[in-house]
Amino acid sequence: MLHSKQKLGIMTWAMVSLAAASIAAAEPFTGQVVRVKDGDTIVVLHENKQIDIRLEGIDCPELHQAYGQKAKQATSSLTRGKTVTIHPTGTDRYERTLANVILPDGRNLNQELVRQGWGWWFRKYSRDQGMGKLEAEARAAKRGLWADPNPTPPWDWRAAQKDNGKPVMGEVVANGVAVVALLPDPAGRDEGNEAVEIGNSTDKPVDLAGWKLRDRAGNEYRLAGTVATRGRLRIVMTTPTMPLNNDGDTVLLISPDGALRSRVEYTGKQVRTGEWVEFGR
Repeated sequence: MLHSKQKLGIMTWAMVSLAAASIAAAEPFTGQVVRVKDGDTIVVLHENKQIDIRLEGIDCPELHQAYGQKAKQATSSLTRGKTVTIHPTGTDRYERTLANVILPDGRNLNQELVRQGWGWWFRKYSRDQGMGKLEAEARAAKRGLWADPNPTPPWDWRAAQKDNGKPVMGEVVANGVAVVALLPDPAGRDEGNEAVEIGNSTDKPVDLAGWKLRDRAGNEYRLAGTVATRGRLRIVMTTPTMPLNNDGDTVLLISPDGALRSRVEYTGKQVRTGEWVEFGR
């Protein structure tokens, strides 16, 4: 039978061992990047195990959000297939390892993505003022997503998704101009090739300067061109500020005075590669 002092000694030793293991787990390690999930999440192979790494202190656009795919491409170009050094700082609620990632050339991946304009300084969880400076410099230089003067932060986009993405708008006040078709899944690459058709049932041509589209996440696309009298205008959305989600979405058409002129909704079942989703027929 163990005496109380012996039990205490064993418990103390166990606690020290656990603490040592925790410290060891937080030590930097190297791994080969085998997958890029999105702009701020990579997967590395370390000792024959794949480890999800969430970049510390930054927040990149979500994949279905404007610039999400470009942020992922930026991370891929910097890391894919390379051996990087991971400096763990903890874990998040999804059990991913939070870390700063050092590239083979010595650059900090977290900082580099913000510097290039593909992510925000994650102010809510980071006190790194240096990240704020890098973000301000990227914004001033209009790098990456800052080419859009008012991009939607990913935390706002996610909040909108939690609210079922319901647009905060009033009733439709129709004036003869409406969204009549969408191409969410063009043949080939989606980004820069998705398209919309605007119809005009009035007796006058309509100049779309000042008009815009808005999706249920709050992303916007500014329109341009003139819709002929009782005609339709096809617009290819070359600027990826409002992706048309292949799993369904809501799209609003808003006139320059802020009035909601048209609302259309589609589901993932309606989306087929290379085919238009038609409305009002």
